[in-house]
Amino acid sequence: MELPFLGQELLLTYTTKSKSYHKNMKKLLLLSMLFLSTGVLVSSCVKDVKTEPDHSVQITFDKATIAAGTTKQLVCKNYSGSDLIWTYSDSTVAAVNVTGMITAYKPGTTTINVKSKAYPVSATCVVTIVQANATDVGVGADGTVYVVGNDSVSATGGYGIYKWINGGLHKLPDCAAVRVAVSPQGVPWVVNKSNLIFRYNGTTWDQMPGTATDIGIGKDGSVFIIGTQFASVTGGNIIQKWNGSGWDTMPDCAGVHIAVDPTGTPWVVNKSNIVFQYGGTYLWNPIYGIDGNDIGIGADGSVFVTGKDSTLATYNPPVYKLEGGSTWTPVPSISGISISVDPNGKPWYIDKQDVLHFPAN
Repeated sequence: MELPFLGQELLLTYTTKSKSYHKNMKKLLLLSMLFLSTGVLVSSCVKDVKTEPDHSVQITFDKATIAAGTTKQLVCKNYSGSDLIWTYSDSTVAAVNVTGMITAYKPGTTTINVKSKAYPVSATCVVTIVQANATDVGVGADGTVYVVGNDSVSATGGYGIYKWINGGLHKLPDCAAVRVAVSPQGVPWVVNKSNLIFRYNGTTWDQMPGTATDIGIGKDGSVFIIGTQFASVTGGNIIQKWNGSGWDTMPDCAGVHIAVDPTGTPWVVNKSNIVFQYGGTYLWNPIYGIDGNDIGIGADGSVFVTGKDSTLATYNPPVYKLEGGSTWTPVPSISGISISVDPNGKPWYIDKQDVLHFPAN
């Protein structure tokens, strides 16, 4: 009777251990399969990551709007400028050089196309040129041009200052202004919104003595300003000449805008809109015939004046050229409020909408 009982106990023990064994084996098998499948999955991910070289041409912009007289750099992903060929559809509107630099000439639209030299891939950028905005312009006797923009830089300084380089405007650092004139050596002098005077030294701006509201420089290097000291209700403020270290006050005249002819003689427009030329002693000679506003004189002696403005938004002030030393002739199709003249006698002017106009190439 005891043997069967013992056999049953052994059988029960074996059966229980067997179940436990099989249960553990199943767990081990499941873990092994999971490990193997995970290992295969990781291995599969590593093997599938194959990055082919990307030869596509992708321009930083597929559309761009820039102002006439300014530049904009286009850059292509995966390529340097020397690896690409740039073309454009309308050379009268804008051009692009071998590095992808766009130079805008006049309002309009042109399409810039770029393609790889090595691969059959290309891209395009549609460029819209709008008018350049400015508030003042100065041209030196050497043809150097500086522009005061209409982009406010500071409440006390005024607007950004730009140099015209190869048909484009390039912003100068660390200064702002409202008026500008340029020396025969191409050095800009500016007057800022706080009436301070600065001269550019090629790197930074040197503050000059005195205060002013306008400035003019002749072909001979003579520098004159309209000061901040009041002179008369009908004339405006005093007129001063740079003596190398300070300002000498000119006699018996006042003005609001000034320019200097090639001989170093100042011309002004006064508060009553009359044009005066300095006579060399105490006399200032009035040149009647128009109501003037701003005045510009080229290194060739050409004299231009913008007409008196109106509060009417639709009024466009005419521009006049002095003929024969005494006659003001209207310039056809030109309207402006600020003006300067290049060495060839061609006017650079800004209209009532702050648009810069410059001679065609």
